[in-house]
Amino acid sequence: MNDSEQTPSWKQPFLQALEESDKQKLGELIYASEHAIFLRQQELKNSSDQHEERSEMNVAEVALLTLKTRMLDWPAA
Repeated sequence: MNDSEQTPSWKQPFLQALEESDKQKLGELIYASEHAIFLRQQELKNSSDQHEERSEMNVAEVALLTLKTRMLDWPAA
């Protein structure tokens, strides 16, 4: 199996965050997802490939922001 066939490392915590209802665990999964996405973006920084994954990461970032604002009342007042 080559790199393009493997599930990117950021997807697992992201998909878990989408399913999590416990606020503390959700916060941890969101942090882990954002960190993993950041690291993957750094890996792809000088690559002209992986357009689909880049698009998926953009969608994931919007979804994580939505989770933070709706589920975690972010930013806290």
